Amino acid sequence: MTTTLLKSTLSAFRRLAMPSCSAALPAVALRSVSTTSVLARSIRDEQRAGTKLSPEQKEVFEGTTGSNAAVPVSIRDFSQRLPTPETLKQEFNGIPYADLPTVYVKATKNNTLVQAIDAKSRDVLMYTSCRLEGFKNARKKTSIAGQTTGVAAGQRLVRRGIRNVRVQVKGIGPGRMTAVKGLTVAGVNVVSITDYTPIKELGPRPRKIRRI
Repeated sequence: MTTTLLKSTLSAFRRLAMPSCSAALPAVALRSVSTTSVLARSIRDEQRAGTKLSPEQKEVFEGTTGSNAAVPVSIRDFSQRLPTPETLKQEFNGIPYADLPTVYVKATKNNTLVQAIDAKSRDVLMYTSCRLEGFKNARKKTSIAGQTTGVAAGQRLVRRGIRNVRVQVKGIGPGRMTAVKGLTVAGVNVVSITDYTPIKELGPRPRKIRRI
């Protein structure tokens, strides 16, 4: 009798401790998951990417390092393009050719430097480079960086009231002619372009003879 009562009591406790599976579970509130749209690129990212030209503005530049292809140059009537003694006496907007400011473009393999010097006082009027215009690391040695540097240099010259300049180019880097084109884009009249790239007469020193 006692054993039967104990079993019935234990079974009653089990029923109270474990609710039946048929009991209705409380409803769970489902939350909707939404994703945000992609944020626009910042101004710093746009500056790092450099100046982007439209397809109609892209041209084939001179055949130097970093350009697309070589441009054929016609040498017909080449002697007429060379300066003469009368060229030094010619005036541009009332300024003789010899008194025009000179813009020195140094196109190295990894950078493009632009510097303007006054013809009379030999004072530095302006200086800039690809690094100063926001291009870093490998972006400095691109033709777009050279053109952007030329545009910035031309804008500084225009703010100083200089509209006619002579250009001296040195080096065979990617910004060799794009920097000059940037000057013209900014509104500066390039009167003459002189190439002062040094060329070794006998070339580089040959390698030593291999000994086996």
